[in-house]
Amino acid sequence: MLKSFKSLSFLSLFLTFTNAQANIIIDTSLWTLAESPARGGSQGITSANGNQAIQNNNANGALISDFIFDGDFVFSGFMTPTSDLFDDDDILGVVFGWQDERNHYRLGWEQGGLNDRGDRADGRFSVSSGLFLVKEVDGVSSTLFEQELFWQDDINYRFSVARSGEEISFSLGGVEQSFTDNSFTTGHVGFYTESQTARFSSLAGRPNSAEIPEPDTLALLGLVLLGVAVRKSRR
Repeated sequence: MLKSFKSLSFLSLFLTFTNAQANIIIDTSLWTLAESPARGGSQGITSANGNQAIQNNNANGALISDFIFDGDFVFSGFMTPTSDLFDDDDILGVVFGWQDERNHYRLGWEQGGLNDRGDRADGRFSVSSGLFLVKEVDGVSSTLFEQELFWQDDINYRFSVARSGEEISFSLGGVEQSFTDNSFTTGHVGFYTESQTARFSSLAGRPNSAEIPEPDTLALLGLVLLGVAVRKSRR
């Protein structure tokens, strides 16, 4: 019976260890305040209890992770445009592949107020509104996606951004899109606001690397270990 208990304990520890390897521990108190990617300014976004962040100022700013995803990854959570302190209609969003404010992807969303802006390769001014995905390389912006869809106050919107090989993808507000792009295959993740209060919560991230077994493989290995434990207990 004692051998069985030890085997089951080993199985539990193994699964706990493997799950820890697969998921990034997010502590936003370790993240760094940075310039907002489109309009500048680094005010206000702060950590809120581990895997949460909050912007209580009607201001511009970005909060950037202390870790880097190198290669494939998934980063998800909830973003909430808040109205308890300021009832505004401007931009909140997620950044990924972040090198700095001039090199990154940004997934932004507004309610009909400020538009995203940046310099284009032809020297003109780039403007994106509604829900948009922008790639910025050396300070030059290109819009990968844009839809005239607007957020509603105080709604928790689930988001996900990811990379798989040369494909980047996002899910937000009922919209799912993917694109082939390999500009930033490594980089930080984070959030930004532009003249908008917001909350970001239930944050989770994991690399999709070859070293991490797939769920089916883990399940099979768990069954094997459980079978070993059962056999030992019968003996």
